[in-house]
Amino acid sequence: MKLTIHEDVKKIPYYPKAMLYGFDEGWARLSSNENPYPPSQKVFSDIFDALFFTNRYPGGEAELKAAIAKKFDTAPEQVLIGNGSNELIEMTLRAMKHETRNRIIISDPSFAFYAIAAQIYGYEVRTVPLVDMHVDLGLISSRIDDATRVIFLNNPLNPTGTIFVQEDFENFLKTVPPEVLVVVDEAYAEFVESGQFPRTIKDVSEWPVLMLRTFSKAYGLAGLRVGYGIGERSLISFLERTKQPFSVNMMALIAARAALSDNAYLKKVLKNNQKGMHFFYEALRELSVEFIPSEANFLLIKLGKEAEGITKRLFDEKVVVRWMGAYGLPDFIRVSVGTMNENRRFVETLLRVK
Repeated sequence: MKLTIHEDVKKIPYYPKAMLYGFDEGWARLSSNENPYPPSQKVFSDIFDALFFTNRYPGGEAELKAAIAKKFDTAPEQVLIGNGSNELIEMTLRAMKHETRNRIIISDPSFAFYAIAAQIYGYEVRTVPLVDMHVDLGLISSRIDDATRVIFLNNPLNPTGTIFVQEDFENFLKTVPPEVLVVVDEAYAEFVESGQFPRTIKDVSEWPVLMLRTFSKAYGLAGLRVGYGIGERSLISFLERTKQPFSVNMMALIAARAALSDNAYLKKVLKNNQKGMHFFYEALRELSVEFIPSEANFLLIKLGKEAEGITKRLFDEKVVVRWMGAYGLPDFIRVSVGTMNENRRFVETLLRVK
């Protein structure tokens, strides 16, 4: 008997991992928008103390919620914790299931997991093209219809690093029906330098908005997988009901709380990112290589028809970047800001293999 696979699942892209790489000092890992630095020393200290209690199920969500709520001047009941932002995205799609409203709207390109998760949970995906590499909120608004249930906005946008601004976001929210949830994924928000970046936290009580953040990027906890959401109390209570028990492990909860308390570490990370980004700008201009100015910790670089081949040649030199063909941008690569040594190595290797 052959197992029948649902047609929606068959449509989901499959990217088998042919090899593992990058865990030795010979590699420059610049493909996954990771923080290139180890996390705060407070994280290591607190995790070590907890190792002796790994025989117990995780506790500590309440403490982490309280710490996040204090940071954003909101209530712990408005905070949701997840196993990375991916779990929060899945929780949202489970909770928002509706008999007739079964469509999500995303920009194209955007973070790939929105569409993947939506297909798994039986939603139709409507994509809206970028305008000059930016999300056009007016265009997205024009695509809302009676079947729309969730809109995913990625700000800053992965893979471009561009943002939409406060005034445009406020005007957009006025066009969204109350039956439609707007999920604003701000995974890279800490890196943003623009003063026009939306203050999403102030909108979560007035509008149908869920703000997502993560500890994976600026806080350097990608390997522990902790994300969080902030929204109106009844929405968060609704989403909580779809969550698996103990989905976030003990070490992750402890590490996130410790990381959140170390402002000096965060300032250092952001300063290093700013320095690395400016280095990329100057070096690429000298090489006459086109790029999209970014508000995140990565840069979208245009290399033309040779982009895929250059990606492979960089890989042969143990410099790992992301070719953007899967995002519909075959002329581009995406490069994460690494340590200054990694940044220089990328530019020097690019010059050699280009």
